Amino acid sequence: MVKGNYLLDIEHAFKEGKKTPELLEMILSYLDFKPAEIRIYNLLLNKPQTIKQIEEQLRISERTIRKHIGRLDEDGFIVKHVEQGRRLKYVYAAVPPTEVWKRLQARIHQTLDEITKVLESKSFLL
Repeated sequence: MVKGNYLLDIEHAFKEGKKTPELLEMILSYLDFKPAEIRIYNLLLNKPQTIKQIEEQLRISERTIRKHIGRLDEDGFIVKHVEQGRRLKYVYAAVPPTEVWKRLQARIHQTLDEITKVLESKSFLL
């Protein structure tokens, strides 16, 4: 995958019959999401999990997982809820890919609008 050919890559993936999560993974990688963030998101698509469960499956340190979970949570790609057992713990789940796509679209449009305003204020786009 070469970033300049992202449209061709996506069209090719459609022709190969790739599913929504695989296409979303391609798009997230183009938007500079870290491979570990994509792996965590994909894992959480299958089943809600705790940090400890993610750590066991992906063999990534707890600190690294928490960092990536923070970004995914901040971007609205995952949700968390408290589960009570012997101790309270957070359980994380992925937001459905269609909802993530809507959030990505909104973020891209917002960024483009902000750039346009700056360029217009500098008389760049006359």
